[in-house]
Amino acid sequence: MAEEEIEVNFQARNPSGIKLLNRLYDGHLVLNDIGVRLDEQLNNEDEELTVPTQEDINNLSDTFGKTVEAFSDITDAYGDVNNFANNFAGSTKAFAEKLITEMVDFNNGIADIGDTEGGLENYDNDKLNNWVNQLMGDIVETNDSFNALINE
Repeated sequence: MAEEEIEVNFQARNPSGIKLLNRLYDGHLVLNDIGVRLDEQLNNEDEELTVPTQEDINNLSDTFGKTVEAFSDITDAYGDVNNFANNFAGSTKAFAEKLITEMVDFNNGIADIGDTEGGLENYDNDKLNNWVNQLMGDIVETNDSFNALINE
């Protein structure tokens, strides 16, 4: 598959916020990749469920660490995520808000699983399904807002 070059014009009061936004977007790309493969397997009844793989689990763990660092840097620079989102305008702000929501939901779910004695193995299946469904919806909303941003 050939790589496609995309030009995006971000609207930001403080341009350094764009680097932080890109760090969160890197996390989104990992979740999106896993989400697409999971969705394909769930929609193909003949296919055995293999997602997430061990590599996916490692990537999710890495993404969790990187987004915790990014949110820490956002808090240091902006006070909180709302002030960070307010750094942006127009479609960039809408994209930032969707991306922040997705990554906060991801981090909260990972932290909740981590706080469960025995981890994922003992985590409540209904809570896990609800979290995965929430994340899948968040990923779609982030993609939609990104598409709106690049189509301007």
